[in-house]
Amino acid sequence: MRDKVLNILGLLSQSLARDKDLFYDAQEIWDDLTQRGFSENEIETALAQIERMSLDIPGPFWSDSLPVYRAYTQGEMTRLTPRVRGYLWKLKCRGIIDHALEDEIVQKAMNLEDPAGLKEIKTVAALTIFGYEHRMDPGDLANSCYDAQLN
Repeated sequence: MRDKVLNILGLLSQSLARDKDLFYDAQEIWDDLTQRGFSENEIETALAQIERMSLDIPGPFWSDSLPVYRAYTQGEMTRLTPRVRGYLWKLKCRGIIDHALEDEIVQKAMNLEDPAGLKEIKTVAALTIFGYEHRMDPGDLANSCYDAQLN
């Protein structure tokens, strides 16, 4: 299973290198992974690994001063529950996301068919951060995926 998860993470990185967005192009990427023989469980395990790597440690935007609070529009407040907004605040306080990443995550969540719950926002956030990190330095990302699997 470990090798399959690493292969999926590698294929996701390749998708990003082809300027695919792991959120907006999710169905196309998912279909490609299933055509390559990966099961739904294996793909979901890889996504869970991305969540662990991206959302559970202090990030590059961490600062000892609290970040500025984002003012949500009425539409955002309707589609993003207080729990979801609190989770985004937590990510920002931990330095995992900055204002620009928060805006990108919120925009993607607003494009979901149904209002975003905590599970959905975690997935959106993890995929957005994974894509952002890949754009920063693909080599470091591959190493961090491998290191995270060993731990």
